[in-house]
Amino acid sequence: MRRQTKNNLPLGCFLFFVCLTLIGVLWAIPAQGATDNITKRLSNLESRWGHLQLGGEFSLLADYKQRFFEEYRTPDLKNYLNLYLDAQIDRNFYFYLMLSYYDNYGYINHLYLSEAAVRYRSPQLLVDLGKFYFTLDPLGLIADHSTSPLQGFAVQTGNTDLYLGGFYSRLFLNPASIDEEKIGVTSDDQLGLRIAVPKPGYMLGMTLVTTPEGDLSETAIGLDFITNVADGALQTEVAWYKPGTDSFQSYKHDGAYGGLVTWSKNIAATTYTLNAWYFEKGFAPISSVLNDSFLEKGEIYANNSYGIGGGLQHKMANNWDATVKAGVLLSPDQTFSGPQLTFSGRLRKAFSIATNLEFGFDSGFEADVNKIDLHRYNRLFVGFNTIF
Repeated sequence: MRRQTKNNLPLGCFLFFVCLTLIGVLWAIPAQGATDNITKRLSNLESRWGHLQLGGEFSLLADYKQRFFEEYRTPDLKNYLNLYLDAQIDRNFYFYLMLSYYDNYGYINHLYLSEAAVRYRSPQLLVDLGKFYFTLDPLGLIADHSTSPLQGFAVQTGNTDLYLGGFYSRLFLNPASIDEEKIGVTSDDQLGLRIAVPKPGYMLGMTLVTTPEGDLSETAIGLDFITNVADGALQTEVAWYKPGTDSFQSYKHDGAYGGLVTWSKNIAATTYTLNAWYFEKGFAPISSVLNDSFLEKGEIYANNSYGIGGGLQHKMANNWDATVKAGVLLSPDQTFSGPQLTFSGRLRKAFSIATNLEFGFDSGFEADVNKIDLHRYNRLFVGFNTIF
């Protein structure tokens, strides 16, 4: 018995050592692979760090509003934050991202992705793919995604004699039908196409936008003309719009017209502008400058109205500048009658090229959900803005 014990003990130790060695080898291989992977990723990041650009903008705003829909008895306090991350992938491909944060103090705050897209650029072609801000027509009456981003792709090409552009955007994904076995899903998809002829003294263009089906269905076509008049830049756009059969718009019609004319000229330290507009009852394109963040833009025109106006922007001493816009607005079948004055004013103090303090007052009209009924609003605000 004692000999057997002496013979088995070394064998047991040997087997135990082999097991430990095998376990160590099995653990070491993935650990080494993970280390190699992390090292490789860090190396790639370091090699591409020079291709990344990071920046942003931050705003603090306090405003007091009088609206038909709301009765504010206290100032509204907000902040806006946009973070930009851009990366040059290679000679042709470019990635850009914008992360946004909105905080309405005491009420709501949310973080969201405003832009995330890849751009391809070559001498004759420009393609954007993803979620991004984009405007196809010059004045944005029917194809404006400058505030509500396009979700899809945009293609632009051309030369000195011809411009061609177009886009596809997913507006809404809708569960159209639900039964015991399946959920039927449809989508509201917007398509846009533009052709323009640029010449040395002018540019003439045409834009077509359609959403074939769904609650946001519509068809719109616009003609635009850009030239120089009296040493100033003249931009005009006239558009026709018709809601689709399934459109959520309560006012159904066979087509409505809208038009906007702007003229601007720089003289010394002052920029002068003139405006004229005509938006027929029912002219309410889904992607239009008439819709997005209308109040904070301080525009002097509105849906279902016509009128004229003008403005100036003047640079003053000690880095002050002032912007004033005013107009006369008329609209049929409203609770008010006769011509109405619209006004927007801004006074800014620039502390540097990146930072300014802004004071403003707006008195204009905003449209109801039906884009027909107009209501007066007044807004007084102060804001601090910086970019970094």
